[in-house]
Amino acid sequence: MNRSIRVHVLAAGLLATTFVPASAGALDAAHATVRAEADVTTGATVAATAPQEFAQGDPAFYDVPNPLPAGAHGDLLRFQFVDESFDVTYRIMYLSESVSGTPIAVTGLVVFADDPAPFGGYELLLHGHGSTGLADQCAPSRAADLPASELDIDLDYTNFEFMSYGFVLVSTDYEGLGVPGAHPFLVGVSEARGMLDAGLAARQMPVLYIGPQTAIAGFSQGGHAALWAAQVAPEWTPQQPISASLIISAASEIPDLASGRSESQEQLGVWLLAGLAAAHPEAQAALGSVLTPSGQEFLELLEGQCAVDTFGGVPVPEPPYLAADPTTVEPFASLLAANTAGTVATPTPILLFHGDQDTAIPLAQSDALFERLCAQGQVVERRVVAGANHFSARSDWTIEGREWLAGIASGSAPTNNCLS
Repeated sequence: MNRSIRVHVLAAGLLATTFVPASAGALDAAHATVRAEADVTTGATVAATAPQEFAQGDPAFYDVPNPLPAGAHGDLLRFQFVDESFDVTYRIMYLSESVSGTPIAVTGLVVFADDPAPFGGYELLLHGHGSTGLADQCAPSRAADLPASELDIDLDYTNFEFMSYGFVLVSTDYEGLGVPGAHPFLVGVSEARGMLDAGLAARQMPVLYIGPQTAIAGFSQGGHAALWAAQVAPEWTPQQPISASLIISAASEIPDLASGRSESQEQLGVWLLAGLAAAHPEAQAALGSVLTPSGQEFLELLEGQCAVDTFGGVPVPEPPYLAADPTTVEPFASLLAANTAGTVATPTPILLFHGDQDTAIPLAQSDALFERLCAQGQVVERRVVAGANHFSARSDWTIEGREWLAGIASGSAPTNNCLS
C-alpha cells in the first residue's frame, strides 16, 4: 500500500494525519484568466497566469510568488507530482485569504485513485488534518515524499478506503504551514478558508474529473476546522455546496482546552495563544500578560519544531507556562470563545465520532458540542466508540464514515439523534 502521507503528531493530545488527491494533464486555458468573482483588494498582486506545474522533487515549489498573482480565493497557483503507486498524489499551492482579508498562498495535498473517474465524476472529500506543529516544515505536504522511517505512519488505509469508492481527497496544510507565515492554530475562519479553497483549487487540476458532490471530514484539529468549514461554506464558497460533514474527535470547546488545568493543557494553551497571536495583532501584543518566561521559551520551541512526540529530543522548558488563565484575560477570553466550533446550525448533516476513553479531547467536549448543535436545530448523529481513545477512534470512521457519506450522496435521509 502506498504511504501517500501521514504525519503523526501529539500536541497535548491533538494528532495529525493528512491525505489528498489530484491529477495531471494539460491545463484549461480558462485558468489563465482571473475569475469574475475575484475579490482580492489588498496585498501586492500581479496579473494572474495559468497554474504552473513543478518538476517532481523541486524544492522551489514552496517559494511563494512575490508578489502574489491576482485572482480569487481558491485559484490554483501551482501543482507538483509527488508519488504514484496505489494512488496518485500531488502537492498544490493556491490562493486564499487570512482572517484580516489579506491574500495569502496556502499549500496542501491532492490524492486520487489511478483509475478512470466513476460515472458522474469523483466525489470530493475536503480533509482537515490533526495538529502537526506550528513551523513551516510541519506541513503534511512537505512530508509526503519523505522516507517512511522519518514518519510515524499508520493510516494509509484511510485514503485507500475512500479512494476505492470514488473519492478525491484534498487536504490543506492550513494557513502558515508549508509556506512562510505564522499558523493560526485552531482559529476557525482561517482553517475553514484553507479547507474550502483547497477544494476549489483541486477542481482546477488538469484531467481530474470531479462531480458536484463535496463532503468534509476532519480529525482533532481537523474536526474543529471541518465544523467551521461547514459553517462558513454557504457564504465563502457558495459554488461548492457541502453535502455532509464527518467530525472525528473534534477539538470544539476552545476555552476549555486553553484553561491550563494540567501540564498538558498548559502546553496546549500555549499552542492556542500562539494561534490567536498569528491571526490577531492585539493578541500578539498581549502575549506577555499570559505567558511566563518558560511559556515564552516553549512558544519559541514550538515555532521551530514539529510536535513529533519528543520535539526531536529538544529539551522542553519546565512549567508553569501560563501566568494567568487566558479565558479570564482580554483579548484572549473573547477570541477563544469566538473560535468555539459548532455555534451555528448549517444545512449540512453532521456525523460525530468520539472515543469514550479519549483523554486528549475528552468525551465531555463532544457532549457539549452535541448539545449545542441540537439546541440550534442541527441535523446531527453521534456515535460514541466504546473503549476508543483519541487515536483509535479513527479506525471506526474510515468504513462507517464512508458508508454514511455514500448513503447521503445516494439520497438517504440522515439520522438525527437530537430527536431521540
